[in-house]
Parts: sequence; structure tokens; C-alpha cells
Amino acid sequence: MSQAFTGSLTHLVVIEPTPASDGNRPIKSLWAEDRNYVRGSAADWAPVIGSALLTIENECNQNGWDGLGSRAVIDATINLVEEIADCLFTLLPRGTPAPDLIPESDGEICISWVIDHDRIFSVSVGDHGKINFAGQFGAEGATHGWQPTDTSSRRALEASLQEIVRQINRLFPWPAIRRAA
Repeated sequence: MSQAFTGSLTHLVVIEPTPASDGNRPIKSLWAEDRNYVRGSAADWAPVIGSALLTIENECNQNGWDGLGSRAVIDATINLVEEIADCLFTLLPRGTPAPDLIPESDGEICISWVIDHDRIFSVSVGDHGKINFAGQFGAEGATHGWQPTDTSSRRALEASLQEIVRQINRLFPWPAIRRAA
């Protein structure tokens, strides 16, 4: 989608385009995807991921951090999430928005992408060596499952994340352009 510019040489006005009608859901959906692609993009996820993990480490490192008997999020989980997020960043197409990181009461961390109430994909990571995932993809349906995570090498981790990458790409179906590692 594009922007329109108007005005004189000394006074430039940017006109943000809007869908022709509120009732036209396909157009609104395309606009929302385009906004997510541009606004949610980052040259690097590291600052976003690092900041979120630091907050989780500082606020969720003790049992009962949520006031309801939650398990502490341990350093091994934080380190694994950092490694997985870094790997996903290199495997996903350029422009894929950085995920939200959410501590869970079982001591795991959820890595989540949300487009709207009907399009979401989440990965739950703990120190137990497997990834649990679930997603909703609008009219395309839903998925859920788990898989082992091999962190013995970068190549092994990339191989174990291929199904996760495939599912995330269902949320953001633009052409794949692999980032340089």
C-alpha cells in the first residue's frame, strides 16, 4: 500500500490512505497486514527481545511472581528463548514483526505473534527440551502440537524450528527473503 503526498514545496502533507468502506473486510484485512509489515518491522529483534527478557528475568525469577503460586522463570529458559528468537530472526522473512514475550505461570516463556483475534501463533518454551505451539489462522483453521528442540548446534536448532517457521509464515504470507545470519 502507498501514501499520498500533497502540498506546496514549502508545506508537505502526508495523507494516509484508508479503506473505501468499513464493511469491506478483505480490504481492511489487507490494510492491517500491510500496517503490521511496516510498523512491526525492525532491523533487528535483539533490542526488543533483550528488553523483554531482562524484564522477565527481573520480575519473574522467584516462585509466586504472579501472586498465584507460579513457578520461577529460570535462567536456562531465558537463555533458550534468546537462542530460539535469534534463530527465528534469521530463518523468517525480512519484515516479520518481532514477537511478544510473555512469562507463563508454569515457568515457561510464550513467544507470540498476534495479528487480530482470529490470527495468532504462540510458542511456549521451557527448559525441558521441547516446544509447545498453537495457532489460529482465520479461515485456514488452527494447529497445535509439540516437538523436541535440538540445541546441540545452530544447524540442529534451525532444523528443529522448521515447523515453527512454516506456521509463522502462515500469519505473514509475503514473499520469503532470508536474512543474512
